[in-house]
Amino acid sequence: MKLRTVAAGLTFGLIAGMGASAPAMAQPFASEPLFEETGTATVVDGDHLAINGRTIGLWGIDAPLPIQPCIKDGKEFACGRDAKDNLEKLVANQTVVCKEVRDTENLRRRMLRWARCTVGDLDLSAEQARLGMAIALSDQSQDYVAQEAEAKAAKVGIWSADEFENPSDWEFRMKTQ
Repeated sequence: MKLRTVAAGLTFGLIAGMGASAPAMAQPFASEPLFEETGTATVVDGDHLAINGRTIGLWGIDAPLPIQPCIKDGKEFACGRDAKDNLEKLVANQTVVCKEVRDTENLRRRMLRWARCTVGDLDLSAEQARLGMAIALSDQSQDYVAQEAEAKAAKVGIWSADEFENPSDWEFRMKTQ
């Protein structure tokens, strides 16, 4: 009993002694790969893949869900389906390499598995953003903001729509209706 009390006290003391520096100590490890999956990918949606049975979110982007519509010239088009179809073309019959990246900033996203995924030298998140198939998650990473800006300027993909709702806002709205 005394041993547990002493150990608990030491643990508490160490943690309390770290104070505000604890998150700073963890920060350098935030971008260190935790897992690496290599193989043929199955596309779940425009920003999620499954490799070797593990579902992985593409780091730094958010694509519309396959059922999310956009509106152009007063008509709906399946921008979410387009995002999924495009990712399927990018990974078709290719070896995909995904290296996990930790999201330490957002509590909900910390629970998901995120990774930088590539086919050869092609960064799948960058390509999805560049083609207007996803938005850059600028609160997660600044890595794909330039590609999103390029797609917006060219009015391609979701940026060709007259009406487009941020994927996470759309998903939240659908869940609460």
